[in-house]
Amino acid sequence: MIPIDASLAPELVEFWAKKYKETKEELDDLKTLVTCKVSERDEILETVRSIKNAVDDEASLRQKLEVAIKEKEELASRLARLEAEQSVLSRQAQLSVMQARALAKEATEQRHLAVSQQFPAVQSVEHSEQATVTFTDYKTIIRHLPSQFSQHRLQFVTSPPASLPLCVPACGQHGFWFYAPSIGPFQLIAEMRQNEWSYLGQYVSAPLANAEMKLSEWVSLDEETKMAHCSRFAALNPREDRHLVRRRYDAGEWKITCCSLQCVGYDKLLYEALRIAAQKSRLQPMLQEQQTPVPNVRPRTRAQARQLQEAADASEERAKNKRSSCGGSLVQSKMLSKKVRLSPKIILKLES
Repeated sequence: MIPIDASLAPELVEFWAKKYKETKEELDDLKTLVTCKVSERDEILETVRSIKNAVDDEASLRQKLEVAIKEKEELASRLARLEAEQSVLSRQAQLSVMQARALAKEATEQRHLAVSQQFPAVQSVEHSEQATVTFTDYKTIIRHLPSQFSQHRLQFVTSPPASLPLCVPACGQHGFWFYAPSIGPFQLIAEMRQNEWSYLGQYVSAPLANAEMKLSEWVSLDEETKMAHCSRFAALNPREDRHLVRRRYDAGEWKITCCSLQCVGYDKLLYEALRIAAQKSRLQPMLQEQQTPVPNVRPRTRAQARQLQEAADASEERAKNKRSSCGGSLVQSKMLSKKVRLSPKIILKLES
């Protein structure tokens, strides 16, 4: 037996209470430490997972990059082959275009030769009489022409793409065009460039044997002119589709008839009348604007209108004097009973 001294009880209680407290504090510290260690472990594990994911992503990206590099090399190789093929095709296309243009030029020269052999040479027109006349609407020009020209057949031919090109080397010379033949003589006014017209002379037209438009000439036309011609033909023939018409032209199944243009005269008075009519058509809007009643019209505006009118009258008077001095004669057709035609001829014949 161990003797117990009751007198030591308070000290023992105090001792063990102190030990209990210290043990409890130590246990709490250990719990806190364990909690911190667990938290650190979780952070470490999360970091490890992140690193592992980054490594996996990097491996996947590296694999994708290798695939992309391989595809890039293949695409670069294909691009090099395609560029080489394009270069070859481009050279072939340029050669084809050059050959088509050469063939078209040769066909044009052969037609000019055929025309020159078929018709006698004509006297060339003076250079001053070949100047172009500028106007936008030929119907307005017709209204401004003197009444003495009402019995003339005036043939206005617009420039491509509104119509097919005509070939006349100079004013008053023979040539050809891709239009239907015309009965009787007519005065030919052609648009050389946009809104710039030239009076070429008086012509008669007839079919030119073995001179249809060649495929090389059709290929040499610009796309807008081709489609405009196909649209005009489809409009005149409702059963035909313009795209089908275009394919037939491109394949050479259809050809456009060519007609000669034989110059039979040159009317100097008509050229001068066209020039004056163009001048009047330009002045008319200004004069109408000046003559419109406007409140508080300035005196100098009316004076300018009078000056413009006087200038127009003087120009017309000079033209009359010039016509009386040159003594030219008009070539009229007794077969024609119609008045001046107000629209260009767009009648085209095809031969299969």
